[in-house]
Amino acid sequence: MKLNCIMCGRPVEIEVFKPDPYDEDEDDVPAKKPVVFCQICEAKIRSESDQVQKVPKPM
Repeated sequence: MKLNCIMCGRPVEIEVFKPDPYDEDEDDVPAKKPVVFCQICEAKIRSESDQVQKVPKPM
């Protein structure tokens, strides 16, 4: 399935797994479109979050 990154718009290829026919927990509710980030944007988000986190104060 081809989707676009929600930050930069690059095309991203994701694998879609078919549901197990023997799985009874699955509802018949249609699934939402997944939120997708490309690898570059995902790495950017992780590096920014690592820089923002505070160092715990010593007790």
